[in-house]
Amino acid sequence: MMWQMYRKMVEIRKFEEHVWDVYTRGWMPGLAHLYIGEEAVAAGACSTLRDDDYITSTHRGHGHCLAKGARLEPMMAEIMGKEAGYCRGKGGSMHIADMSVGNLGANGIVGGGFGI
Repeated sequence: MMWQMYRKMVEIRKFEEHVWDVYTRGWMPGLAHLYIGEEAVAAGACSTLRDDDYITSTHRGHGHCLAKGARLEPMMAEIMGKEAGYCRGKGGSMHIADMSVGNLGANGIVGGGFGI
């Protein structure tokens, strides 16, 4: 279990570093709300969930998406505003949802969500 969480944390960090690179080159529409430094939160919390559990997130939700099982390619496509993204490129960085793994999406309003 510990190695799986560690691998997930590394995957999230590498993904976020790539997002930052794409953003700083001016290739990404919108803003980059990175999850760097928070990887253990998503990896730990999502490691305890069942496949049929649901999550929601905040404007910094990339880590939660990946830890719950989202695939890298559609995640990046969504962030880049591409049709191949989880929300057909319309959600962007802050509003990624993947119902197939129980990710209900994120709220871009800071403090706009609440725990259930």
